[in-house]
Order: sequence, then structure tokens, then C-alpha cells
Amino acid sequence: MSANWSNRTIWTGDNLPIMRGMNSESVDLIYLDPPFNSKANYAAPIGSKAAGAAFKDTWTLQEVDIAWLDLIEAKHGKLHRVIQAAMGRSDKSYLIYMAVRLLEMHRILKPTGSIYLHCDPTMSHYLKLVLDAIFGRKNFRNEVILGYRTQGVAMDGGHANMTLCGFTLTAWNSGRSHLNKSDSITANPFDIPHRTKREGIT
Repeated sequence: MSANWSNRTIWTGDNLPIMRGMNSESVDLIYLDPPFNSKANYAAPIGSKAAGAAFKDTWTLQEVDIAWLDLIEAKHGKLHRVIQAAMGRSDKSYLIYMAVRLLEMHRILKPTGSIYLHCDPTMSHYLKLVLDAIFGRKNFRNEVILGYRTQGVAMDGGHANMTLCGFTLTAWNSGRSHLNKSDSITANPFDIPHRTKREGIT
């Protein structure tokens, strides 16, 4: 379906109502850097250009619409089981928040499109299962580990996962709500350029 929005448009605010107004199968590429469920609150430093900006990365059921969970339970059994497997209420609330948005991303992504998720180890394992339930396990493409350096020395434990989920959506028929259908397809995995340790990356 053709896009009902202009390329390079910038929206502000919650992406969920914005995506719900977008035509299905109209987006080629999605990159998201969502909250990490770090269970902390953040504010820009006083004196910075972003002073006054703040957000909280703590989650309870009060932060999510319980109707989202009802929808997931009724229509997306695999996804519901992943959410129920989360250990704590905060984790479940976070996954509900993410799942309803990833379902919309699945709807608006073209059959030839890809989605790239940036996350840290806090919830990356759960989010990969959520993506597997929505896009299909066999459509996972690759994962990149980003290493941070301090004065040329890698920090102990100082890394974050950038999970690259280049999902090819041709596994689904029209309607795309049949998330339990077999997703067996033949796809060409992409190659990610990298440098060796000798060239400066551990």
C-alpha cells in the first residue's frame, strides 16, 4: 500500500497513535532505540540545551493500557506466552508497552522491509522472543555487540547489544494477523562489515 505520509517527516510524541494512522506495508526500514526498562529516572543536566527534559524508565501496570494485554491474549497466543514468562510485574508491563508497538511496526513494515532494535542486556533476551513471536523466529538475521572504550581500553562489562532483526515479512499472507502460521521461507542473510582486533575493534 502506498504511504499516506511524506518521507523525512518528523513526529513528536508517542509513536503508537502515529503508527496507527499510517497505511499498512508502507515503511521500508524501522530503527528503534526504546527505553531499556532500567528502573531509573533520567533528566537532562541543568545548563544543557536539553535542560528540563526528563523521562522515567520504570514500569508498572498503571503505565500500560490493560486493553493491550487483552488484545494480545485474544489474538496473539505466542506473544502472550512470552509476556507471561517475564519474571516481574515491571518486566511484564514493559513488554506489554513494547509488544503493542512492535505489532504496529509489523503491520506498517513492507514485505521487503527490515526492523533494527537497539537494546541493552536488561531486556534484550525478552525482546528477541517478542520479535520472534511477531515476525517469526526464522526471520531473525543477526546481532551486533557494541563495545565501548575508555582511553583506548575496553571497559569491563561496558557493552550493549544492538539486536539486528532484519525480518523478511514475505512469510505471511494477506491480513498479517496470522502470527501462528508457519514462517518457513528462504531468505538471503545480509553481511555486516566489521574490522578485526588488529584494526582497533575487540
